[in-house]
Amino acid sequence: MCDHNGIKGYTGIYFIKAVTEKIGKFDSKAFAEAAHGITVSPKDEPNILMEATWDKNGDIDRESFLGEVVDGKQKIVEVLPKLGVK
Repeated sequence: MCDHNGIKGYTGIYFIKAVTEKIGKFDSKAFAEAAHGITVSPKDEPNILMEATWDKNGDIDRESFLGEVVDGKQKIVEVLPKLGVK
């Protein structure tokens, strides 16, 4: 089973794909400009697992999950919303 680090790597790859396709070329400066403030959602990029927004500093904002161990098994007890920080 994949942990949160694997999911971050997976999300990062499809984030790069979505931004690169949006700008239509490989250009690091254009990439940085397009990446800050972008939201990528599964409806636009089917391989992205959940909607995520990268703020003006490049930090990711997405839903999070609160889990606990019940009878030796992981259980998600709450889905925490995106922070919505701009």
